[in-house]
Amino acid sequence: MKTLLWALVLAIVAAAIAIGLQANQGSVVALAPPWRIDLSLNFFLLLLLLALWLAYRFGRLAQRLGDFPERVRAYRERRSELGALRGLREALKALFEGRFARAERAAQRAQSVTPVAALAALVGARAAHRMQEYQRREQWLERAEADPELVTARLVLSAEMWSEQRDNARALQVIEQLHGTGARHIYAMRIALVAHLQSQHWDEAIRIVRALDKHRGLAAPASTAYKVAAYRGLLRNNDEDAQALARIWNTVPGADRRAPELALEAALCFNALGRGEDAARALEHCLQENWSEPLLEEYGRTAHINVGAAIAQVEAWIRLHGRTAVALRCLGRICLRAKLWGKARSYLEQSQRLDANSAETALVLAELAESVGDGTLAAQCFREAAVGFSARMAAPEPARRRRFRREPSL
Repeated sequence: MKTLLWALVLAIVAAAIAIGLQANQGSVVALAPPWRIDLSLNFFLLLLLLALWLAYRFGRLAQRLGDFPERVRAYRERRSELGALRGLREALKALFEGRFARAERAAQRAQSVTPVAALAALVGARAAHRMQEYQRREQWLERAEADPELVTARLVLSAEMWSEQRDNARALQVIEQLHGTGARHIYAMRIALVAHLQSQHWDEAIRIVRALDKHRGLAAPASTAYKVAAYRGLLRNNDEDAQALARIWNTVPGADRRAPELALEAALCFNALGRGEDAARALEHCLQENWSEPLLEEYGRTAHINVGAAIAQVEAWIRLHGRTAVALRCLGRICLRAKLWGKARSYLEQSQRLDANSAETALVLAELAESVGDGTLAAQCFREAAVGFSARMAAPEPARRRRFRREPSL
């Protein structure tokens, strides 16, 4: 329908032009003595239109010839830009694949174009860092300084790499520079947290963890692990001053005290200083909500002032969690420390029946036998304990890891 309409319009225009030309009887005379040229007005107009068209075409051709060098330059720039973008893409792909040498070579190919050169330099810096080529990493970072739009990216990446290298002073200096603008960068705060922990700045690490918790910048398990590591560091730094140790423990929020690793660390420090009641309270506070046999073991080693209350507490836990070898051994240790020889032996023998291969129970029985002057039984129990500990040390590595408490990694 559209085609038919356009054909009709063109036919009408052509007919109007033809009628107009027939009605025009004018002529044009060109004199150039001794020549004379007579032309009809219609033919002259046709020649004039043709001349104008030819002039337009020649003008366009001249313009194209003049623009040709610029077009060649733009084409070459576009080709270089495409090559640089391809190099940046290959560099990122190789970096994520762990092919760091290939990523660095691809980043080098992307240096030909300014808009992507600095970004590719950051990729090259990360790749060189992964290969522990720190001198080349610094050179890449210097190249990235050319782009002012990548200042934040460069600072965050630099801080992260220096923190991984444990150059914590430089990492913290860069993060201070980043935060000097007034913004609070969550990821940079996480990098600062690790740097402070590695530098044993425990108070600052706790402050950052609390700030991150407010902004939901850490997962709950990670937050707990970081706080436990920081508080453990504080406790260890003051494990020779009972008053300072108690003061620090009182500043720990109640929710954090229920972390088994932290409660165990506090109990170990308190017991080392002879503060048995403080150790018992720390363990009881945690065991009420987080049942843990290592904590129960330490509870048995604690010097309780009120032995009857301690025994009643362990018996209440047994009713709640069941009779286990660890719980009965805990009762045996408490009775042994209180010189309740008969009850101690009863509990330890029950524990040994539940776990006949327990080296810990054999060792406590040996201590009990020595306390009552039974040298024969003590020697026998010491031998059993030695055999049990030797068998444990000869066990495969995974099994040993399950038995011994490991330090949390930063």
